[in-house]
Amino acid sequence: MPSRIALLGATGQTGQEVVKLLLDKDIDINIYVRSKPKLLKIFSDLDLNPRVHIYEGDISNTALIKQLLTNIDTIIFTLGWNDNRPGPTIIEDGARAVITALRDIHNEDQKQQPRLIFLSSASWNKKLNGDTPPLQTRMIRLAFHHPYQDLLAGQRILLSEPSLLTVTLIQPGALIEEQASGYDISIDTVGVGCSYPDLGAAIVEVALDGRYESVPAVMVTSKAGYEFGRYAGVILPKVVVGLAASLVPGFWTVYDLLARLWSR
Repeated sequence: MPSRIALLGATGQTGQEVVKLLLDKDIDINIYVRSKPKLLKIFSDLDLNPRVHIYEGDISNTALIKQLLTNIDTIIFTLGWNDNRPGPTIIEDGARAVITALRDIHNEDQKQQPRLIFLSSASWNKKLNGDTPPLQTRMIRLAFHHPYQDLLAGQRILLSEPSLLTVTLIQPGALIEEQASGYDISIDTVGVGCSYPDLGAAIVEVALDGRYESVPAVMVTSKAGYEFGRYAGVILPKVVVGLAASLVPGFWTVYDLLARLWSR
């Protein structure tokens, strides 16, 4: 079991679940955030916990990220975003920051080579490519084109430096806002959906259990997440919006305008 873990993405839905579970473990936790007040609004007493060290600042601050990652056994990387909007490079920027910091640390101390647990997506699992209908795969990838491009850019950066770190990809199906139902971890199959609590629990298990140290990728499914009909009402609207965003010029301008009018 690692003695100190670094977490990037603690204020996101997955990251929050990871924090909750790690606080119950006998592990020191280094947490990177852009906004410490935002983190403390979620976890009000977190800065009083002697096992938790919070690093606040811009992801491009190499000195800060180097402090975050020094003497770390395991890194959990859950940075990401969901809307199919152009522009953000959250994951790519985070990956570059991690590699830059680890390269500096490696030059000073050849012994440190942490594991990195990276939140990816089952849509890009190579083993599933042959089993999923090509049209379905193309639609999903187009519906989430922009966040996927950011994810893939960050993933490529992290996987390109095996001398600095080893990477295990966590690849869930559709992420669903619901209660935990238990989870399955597999290297071969994935269901339709995974709740955020189940995903967080699976990430923590992979990070702490030595059986996964040499596994390059695992897929995660909630035990209640195998029937498409259960989640169709959640997944299909997101896919329709994402496809429209990719295919209709100016979609987000109109969408945001209508959302503001509707909220009045």
